Amino acid sequence: MRCLGFLLILAFVFPGSDLASAQLLQREALYREAFQKCGRYFGIPYQLLMAIARQESDCRPLVINIAGRDHYPGSASEALDLIRQAKARGQSYDVGLMQINSQWLQRFGISAELLLEPRNNIFMGAYILAQEIRRSGLSWQAVGHYHSKSRKRAENYAGKIKGHLLTLSDQSPAELLR
Repeated sequence: MRCLGFLLILAFVFPGSDLASAQLLQREALYREAFQKCGRYFGIPYQLLMAIARQESDCRPLVINIAGRDHYPGSASEALDLIRQAKARGQSYDVGLMQINSQWLQRFGISAELLLEPRNNIFMGAYILAQEIRRSGLSWQAVGHYHSKSRKRAENYAGKIKGHLLTLSDQSPAELLR
């Protein structure tokens, strides 16, 4: 009941926002410290990591995307069942807040179960972005490459992240990526 009251207050304090927006703000608040710690560790503005989580999963820790379709399991156990099914069918899948792709799990020998824990998922997402930043500098190209190496898809993705950053930071997106 307290949670519902909190969400209703958020909806009142931020007029024009709906319950879904209030829930997003609550989820972001739950993980803000993890975004900040990972951002500091990798030298990435934490707001950028939050913007990616917004785009990828709406900051939902159990989201599983299989072959381009989002699934919203009610528990980690259900999420793992979906992943096992995708693996059995040879399908690509993405896990959690930062939507870490199955290729990364294979490359680093990481279990999907490990990445269903939000802090681990945020850390891995920050690591992946840090690799792109090492290649391209702290740039929109690096942000776009977090999602895709295709130029058109990367540019489209970077544009979406810019939009999220406008609501997450007092700084402009361009100032954050200096």
